[in-house]
Amino acid sequence: MNPTETTPVPLRIAHRAGLTPEATAVRAPEGELTYRQFDRRARAVAEELRAAGAGPEDTVLLGVRRGVHWAVGLLGIWYAGAAPLLVDLDAPDERLRTLLGAAGTRHAVAQDTYAAAMLQRRTGSELFWASTTTPAPTSAVRPADVAPGSLAYVLFTSGSTGQPKPVAVGHAGLAAQVATLADRYGLTDQDRILQFAAPAFDVSLEEALPTWCTGGTAVFVKDNVLSPAELEPFLDEERISVVNLPTPYWSQWAKDLERAPRPLPSALRRVVIGSDAGRTADLTRWTSAGRPPVISCYGLTESTITATSYEPGPAEPADFTGDELIPLGEPLAGVRAYVLDEELREAPPGAAGELYLAGSCLARGYHGRPGLTSERFVADPFADAPGERMYRTGDRVTRAPGGPLVFLGRADDQVKIRGHRVELKEVEAAVAAHPDVVDVVARAVPADGGPQLAAWAAVTPGSPLTPDALRGHLLAKVPGYLVPAVVTLMERLPRTPGGKLDPRALPAPAPR
Repeated sequence: MNPTETTPVPLRIAHRAGLTPEATAVRAPEGELTYRQFDRRARAVAEELRAAGAGPEDTVLLGVRRGVHWAVGLLGIWYAGAAPLLVDLDAPDERLRTLLGAAGTRHAVAQDTYAAAMLQRRTGSELFWASTTTPAPTSAVRPADVAPGSLAYVLFTSGSTGQPKPVAVGHAGLAAQVATLADRYGLTDQDRILQFAAPAFDVSLEEALPTWCTGGTAVFVKDNVLSPAELEPFLDEERISVVNLPTPYWSQWAKDLERAPRPLPSALRRVVIGSDAGRTADLTRWTSAGRPPVISCYGLTESTITATSYEPGPAEPADFTGDELIPLGEPLAGVRAYVLDEELREAPPGAAGELYLAGSCLARGYHGRPGLTSERFVADPFADAPGERMYRTGDRVTRAPGGPLVFLGRADDQVKIRGHRVELKEVEAAVAAHPDVVDVVARAVPADGGPQLAAWAAVTPGSPLTPDALRGHLLAKVPGYLVPAVVTLMERLPRTPGGKLDPRALPAPAPR
């Protein structure tokens, strides 16, 4: 088989394992795998999952942490023909139960029997599981012939209804994006790519999959919360050539290099940033010091990770007039980007509108949620072929004639907190679930290091509830990024005579 851009990703990786079996595919603190070992161990996982009944359209909890076992588990699920469910294993048990229930998950991948037992206890359900440490099979277990339209993975995002939304990505869209990104970043089999993102972020797939499809090495850093200055020796020692970093982290790096100029690791040739809006002042700091080229990327889980990118020309940073937002740039190959008004008409050049994305990048929709899918994935009136869809992003943008897309803000209540998409309605639903809370509103407020969540809650008269007690209650039920950093308790929230919240009458957030 000679793979093409439409060949599903797991089959491309299997083909690569046949071409360069002794090349290093995975390097992590617990060891490394050649492509042959990677392929064989994934086949062992697939054999166990198939024996347990997992197959096409089934979701399988990827219940292992970042590193060798994550890589083996991910590929093994695909070799079985099933779809990984990507979650944060540090989330509260109640959250894990909610996610597994919403995804209809009955299977899991775990490192060993003890880890599987812990997963079953935490999720409160019997999971048919496979181990990432099972010896490779003696017989050649063929990877499943994955259909392009079948389910590739499920990843949850914050939901405006108060419940997380399971985004279902298909193999056709994933294959197209992986091929496009490998070309956009210029990846070859000589590259060593930093594996930095947490497994619950789809950026972890953007780091790994183009790497494995082109025969490079995915290098996992042990600690992805270390500072940029602490990361540099690791990049140098491991001869990392490409990094994909959260924009706030890269911004911290740019400022640190301005304060303490120093050469960067010599092998580093490309820096990709994303997950949050960047500032042109940091781009100027970076490029004026002759740092490696930066590509700023924009996308959503519903657009299969990255949809647009921006890379300034050599002289372009000199034209920035101040500390503006880095443009969203231009759509990737196969992606269509429309700037539309409320009547779904194309906005005139320079006018503001909502960004809609279309093309091969789109996810299948929300897993098991047809109503929500039809609300956000709507018919594309501009497509050449009938039946194509476009995704309503909720982002307000503009585009000058001949210029890049520029982000203006959100058209709804969604905010970014530490790189996570957060719907304020989901935060409010979590706070309102406390028995002593009778009314609540959540907002994003500016803070050092980026926006943070604040909540104002009215509680029942005489309640002993304190802000810290409410935050502790939330931390046991939802991920930390959904927990307000500041909670203000009140007798009642300010509302207009018509019953609407009066945000101007809210007191300043109570200091912690």
